Amino acid sequence: MASVGLANQSTECKKSYAQGGGGGNFTNKDEAQLDANGGVLYGMDKELAEKAAAKYDPALEAKCKEWIEALIGEPLAGDTFQEALKSGVALCKAINAIKPGVCPKPFTGKMAFKQMENIANYMDACEKLGVPKFSLFQTVALYENKDMIAVMTNIQALGSAAQKVAGYSGPLLGAKIAQKNEREFTAEQLAAGKAEQTFLGKGSHGTLGSQMGAHIDTSKDIDKMRSVKGTEGLGVDGTTTALGMGSHGQAGTADAFHVDTSKDINRMAKVH
Repeated sequence: MASVGLANQSTECKKSYAQGGGGGNFTNKDEAQLDANGGVLYGMDKELAEKAAAKYDPALEAKCKEWIEALIGEPLAGDTFQEALKSGVALCKAINAIKPGVCPKPFTGKMAFKQMENIANYMDACEKLGVPKFSLFQTVALYENKDMIAVMTNIQALGSAAQKVAGYSGPLLGAKIAQKNEREFTAEQLAAGKAEQTFLGKGSHGTLGSQMGAHIDTSKDIDKMRSVKGTEGLGVDGTTTALGMGSHGQAGTADAFHVDTSKDINRMAKVH
């Protein structure tokens, strides 16, 4: 009976059974979530696609697009940013605008493997210009629209690397590279600097350690005896305190004259 019921179900339900689903809970393709290429997303792929969509930055896409167009001197063709870069032609032109000849001239035809070769050549050129390996992307990330976030991250990294290329004066993208600021000092200035006390040696008041006495902060000193009345016997005036006087009321140094010997036992008294 089960086989008869399955035969009468829709193609979508049959697919669901094949994937281990219950058939009756299958979502129609028209209602299912699709990837960028029109494929139905299931399970982990669906979750990853949702997370990627949440992280996607349209503002960054606009900056990358504008930068590449400024480099190649023409607008990108394509309904989406991915479609405009998919062939690899624009990327190859852009990186050759940064450093002429760093990337082979791109193939402009429609053959898929040649377009992917364009992307691979662009990746090689990125490494030559100093783009870190972790900022590169796999060919399928762009060609199959798998990870455009990685593609835009790479373009940003290329923008930073371009600033280090000798003779480059084109548009900027990414973090601005710090410029070297060399300074020259005379021999007298260098000698004076070597003799100067370091900041660490000057202490928190900016004064030499040997001169810190004049800058000791006593504003927070606590007078513990200020509120004590009747200081007699406390040793405030330099006399021995009651504790130091011992049980006989004598200073420890004078205790020898008050040692109680009345209970001493003379074990040798009866020895003849």
